[in-house]
Amino acid sequence: MIQFHPLSKSIALALSTLLTVTALSGCGSDDDRKTPTTQPGHDHDHDHDHDHDHDEESEVTAELRQGRIMITEKNSNKAYVYSLAQNKVIQNLDLTGQADALQTSPDGNYILVLDRTNQGVNFYHSGLEIEDHGDHDHPYARDVSKMPLQLNYTRPVHYQTYGEQAGLFFDGLGAAGNPIDNPTQAAGFALVTDKDIANGKLLYQKLNTNMHGTAEPRGNYVISTGRYDTVGSPLADTISVFERHNDHYHLNQTFDTKCQGLHGSGSVTDFSVFACSDGILSVKQTDDAFSAEKITYPASLINNQCINEDGSSSAARIGSFVTNHHHNYLVGTACGQPYRIDPASKNVAPIVWTSNNSRRVVSYDFDAHGEHLMLLDDAGTLHLLDVTQNYKQVAALNIIPNGIKNYSHGGPSLIVNPNTEMVYVMDSESQQIITINPDAKKIESKMKLAFAPSQLAWFGVKTVHDDEHHHES
Repeated sequence: MIQFHPLSKSIALALSTLLTVTALSGCGSDDDRKTPTTQPGHDHDHDHDHDHDHDEESEVTAELRQGRIMITEKNSNKAYVYSLAQNKVIQNLDLTGQADALQTSPDGNYILVLDRTNQGVNFYHSGLEIEDHGDHDHPYARDVSKMPLQLNYTRPVHYQTYGEQAGLFFDGLGAAGNPIDNPTQAAGFALVTDKDIANGKLLYQKLNTNMHGTAEPRGNYVISTGRYDTVGSPLADTISVFERHNDHYHLNQTFDTKCQGLHGSGSVTDFSVFACSDGILSVKQTDDAFSAEKITYPASLINNQCINEDGSSSAARIGSFVTNHHHNYLVGTACGQPYRIDPASKNVAPIVWTSNNSRRVVSYDFDAHGEHLMLLDDAGTLHLLDVTQNYKQVAALNIIPNGIKNYSHGGPSLIVNPNTEMVYVMDSESQQIITINPDAKKIESKMKLAFAPSQLAWFGVKTVHDDEHHHES
């Protein structure tokens, strides 16, 4: 059984005055022409109207259950809304500024368009919602619309989702040589929730200087970064806990244990972890108390060198993580190889996924239920590993035959549909989106596009599955 997320009702009410097509006083007003679920009744030909209503209701239900994806065009400010239910582009958008990255809001209703060139973030509503009409709910499928909210802080980069919150980190801008004092623009973080986007205001916390950092939200707290020792590099080196006080944050504590060369973070039930050059700094939360300790890298990483795509070498270290709410561990990569990180047992172990040592993982994630770890390698092959069978490979799908080039900053993202569990991968060179069905272990379809895509994200009304909170590992 699938149910629509209960928070969508309250969000829909807050949205009603902000959408391009506003909420109407009566169900199915003639002004609501997109896909209303009901129409004003006529006394004559009732059976015909009844069938017509059910047809339109099924169309809207299909739209809500599958959601939509936004696709941006390479070297352009154009974006396209693709209806997964209708299997076609249904709307063209001229974006404000540039789309350097797309991110989905924690509850799925919005897409954040991150513009690092013009220094800003814009928000777009999916057009899909469920309105509370008192004695019944009323689903709508409308046009995607730009929200009034806009953030104008410098260099939005890392975006970390945990539960119904996300931390959006702005790197700021340093003076020449990245001195700690007197940055051109200090870094900061914004707490992102769907409710606050609808209300038009997000909490923002300014930090001590510019840095390439991150922010992990944990309810009334945010664990974020500082740069107090490192000069020359913008990478953060310190972890602090900030506590929310109504409309602002107070610095709660700063840990003595340093995290030099900090890059990458993630959160699970009791822990937030941060990747450092010499190990992983693990922060444990017990109610309102926080403690930190360093987890040492395994021997397979210590003193090793990564050979990069351009032939240069760099010290081996983990630089990113993925998580899934069904698991209390994380997966990270170092030198294109995956590792399982269990902060409770302090164990970091390599995941064996291929016998070809020249292959590198360029993108990775869990599927919707955390049953498969998905690894996309530089040859364009998607490896599906069954986590219940000690990461046994159960499929290897050649989804990008020409391979992946220029992957030094990562390959195409694996976009997971939380409702249907399908996974979308962008192949810009072939101008198509590949749909993967992890359960069936196959390529479901290929969406041909009339343009070269650059970014991709899902948005819509998230559904809640009956087993949502029943898996632990």
